[in-house]
Amino acid sequence: MNLLDRIMVLTTEIENRVASADWAGATDLDLERRELLRDLFATQPHVARDGSARAILEQLRARTDSTSAALHDTRRALSAASRLLQTAPGVVRAYERNADGGPHRVAETAGE
Repeated sequence: MNLLDRIMVLTTEIENRVASADWAGATDLDLERRELLRDLFATQPHVARDGSARAILEQLRARTDSTSAALHDTRRALSAASRLLQTAPGVVRAYERNADGGPHRVAETAGE
């Protein structure tokens, strides 16, 4: 297996790890892939000019951009969920204050 093949295998594995929310695993594989890319361009600086290799590198870039966009979407969703969780205790306290004794009082009066 040549460097470019290994890089593409790692890309697939990174995509799988991201899809299963294995952030640490995806990061470890991405670090390995970056090192291989450095090696590839250090040992084969002409690789981006070769037709077939260029096409593979363009595919790699598109897949990496797609994975990056998915990560940004996930980060935004997690941030929004975090903000909701941070406000939850205040919402519960406000509910308890406004419900005249909290959930127990509301449950008791529901049957009246």
